[in-house]
Amino acid sequence: MTLFDLAKKNVKHNFIHYFLYFASMSFSIMIYYMFVVLSKDPTIAHRINRSDKLSVVFSAASIILLAFIAIFILFSNNFFMRKRKKEIGLYSLLGLRKGQIGRMLFYENFIMGIGALIVGIILGSFLSKLFVAILLNMMDDRVLSTFVFSWDAVINTSIIFVLITFFTSLLGFQIIYQHSLLDLFYSERKREKALKPSLLLSILSLSLIGLGYFIALQPLKTENSIWARIGLGYTAVLILFLTILGTALFIAFFLPYLLKKVRIAKHSFYRGMNLITNSQLSSRILSNTKTLSIIAILSAITLSAIGAMGSLYYNANQTAKNEIITAFEYTKPEDDGIAQKIITAAHSDRAHPVTFQQETPVYEVHPIETNKKVPSVFPFDGENYLAISQTDYTRLYKEIYPKNTQPTFKPGEALIAYPSYFNLDHKTLSREPKNLNFKWNDKIVGFTIHYNNQIVIQSLYSATVVLPDKAIAQFSIKPIKKVVSINVRDAKTAETISERMDKLFPERDSLLSYPAVYRTMMNTSGVLMFIGMFIGLVFLAATGSIIYFKQLTEAYNDRETYEVLKKIGVTRKEIRFSIARQILVIFLIPLVLGIAHSSVALLCLAKLLEVDLTFPVLISTVSYTIMYIIYYLLTVNSYTNIVIGKNK
Repeated sequence: MTLFDLAKKNVKHNFIHYFLYFASMSFSIMIYYMFVVLSKDPTIAHRINRSDKLSVVFSAASIILLAFIAIFILFSNNFFMRKRKKEIGLYSLLGLRKGQIGRMLFYENFIMGIGALIVGIILGSFLSKLFVAILLNMMDDRVLSTFVFSWDAVINTSIIFVLITFFTSLLGFQIIYQHSLLDLFYSERKREKALKPSLLLSILSLSLIGLGYFIALQPLKTENSIWARIGLGYTAVLILFLTILGTALFIAFFLPYLLKKVRIAKHSFYRGMNLITNSQLSSRILSNTKTLSIIAILSAITLSAIGAMGSLYYNANQTAKNEIITAFEYTKPEDDGIAQKIITAAHSDRAHPVTFQQETPVYEVHPIETNKKVPSVFPFDGENYLAISQTDYTRLYKEIYPKNTQPTFKPGEALIAYPSYFNLDHKTLSREPKNLNFKWNDKIVGFTIHYNNQIVIQSLYSATVVLPDKAIAQFSIKPIKKVVSINVRDAKTAETISERMDKLFPERDSLLSYPAVYRTMMNTSGVLMFIGMFIGLVFLAATGSIIYFKQLTEAYNDRETYEVLKKIGVTRKEIRFSIARQILVIFLIPLVLGIAHSSVALLCLAKLLEVDLTFPVLISTVSYTIMYIIYYLLTVNSYTNIVIGKNK
């Protein structure tokens, strides 16, 4: 029998022990393959290639995904190789040379790698159509997806993962040649170096996290806040530093200190399995400090990223509506022939009939400085304002803000409407003049001024003065241009009209199109959300698997302890409950810290963007928690079966 035959026999008869490693590789290959298929799919590629930024983001995401998957596979391989060190030692005792053992392990790992590659590609091929449909749905694209089998994706995935498998297979030689026989037999008992609990460092950890939260939750627009004093970038770095350092110290010192106090509490010390549970839990946390710290930080980053992308996707429609307040808006061309063709194009789609159309003359007026300073935040060019009539403003206002109370004007009153992105609060506006004089030719007329942030013409890009119709007619003000505003039914899907109208303008930026902006927003946010979901899924699988692998490693070390407990009469139910409590704490630490950190980060983001992130954040957090619960239950069951055997 050759070494290759022996390797095949080992894989066949011990596959149940290798299943977790095999499943980890298959899952990683499936995820990467589906991501590559998406980039090769003609329907998706056509939409992504419309934007250079999306193409770059997709390429960057594939690199990040590949790097993380490679690290995950290396970690999984390291776990199973560590688990097999005693087996390798037995081979040495039986007389096999190191080279022979290395070749046999190389063959075993390569066989599993190739098998995982085949399974991953097959599963990925079946699921790729589903994920293409999901992505198109996220992009709000009504194009039907078709099944596409990409040989390019198969070749790409195969080359990369054959290389990764080849590299991990070579690690078997490293273990054999770098470890003595004694190290091979006792390696499973080695754990991370434990740190002593410290009250001072425990207080410091809470202080660092609290300070990071305090800074993050300060008002962004207040002049005295740290955000305003040192800048957004430096403040974000400071918060990140405080939170990461505080998290590491919290897990390394505060939790062990807290468990120490719990362990010596007399009222619970001798109750049930508390003596064993608390002692083992303290040891477990101390020996997994680095792992738990890394997972907590990764969980926070993952939840923050998914929450941020989810909020971008969730608010895409409102964002597009804020940018373009009517379906189409443009400055009327001087050529009447072109102007008529544009109107004809707007009426060209029966599925999207025109529901509103208005041509608004825009005037230029000059404010005269009185005893109060002319508002510096409003002028269009530093001297003149752009103005429209009250009648035109009221008609547009009724169309754009149908649920709002219509503005009313008394004689001698005028309105200055400023765009919402000016971010002017009532305190700022209260300092602006309540009366302004405007000059036409040699005549000066004064008005009582009111302010609001509800503009009706987006393309003016400035505050707009709304003047009485009589004043405009009385002084024969001539318009400097005319702006056409059009609404159509179901504007989101009126891309055909948008394309027809856009072709008639000499400059591409002349037409403001809600369908075009909405499509761009949905394409961008949909792709980003999908990428976030993909990478988040891999991060979740990786972090959950890391905890799973670490706990199973400790389970093999704790079998003797639980054998003793069984002999002295501890029931299986009591042992399982003790294990469940310990592992629950291990899973809760990174999950709770991750949720807390990400919640603060997303709350800060919500203030910065002035959007409500409650729903997308809630969905991502609940989904993440459910997946962690599944990992937790799986870990408890596997741990119990290892230390006390399956319940027959």
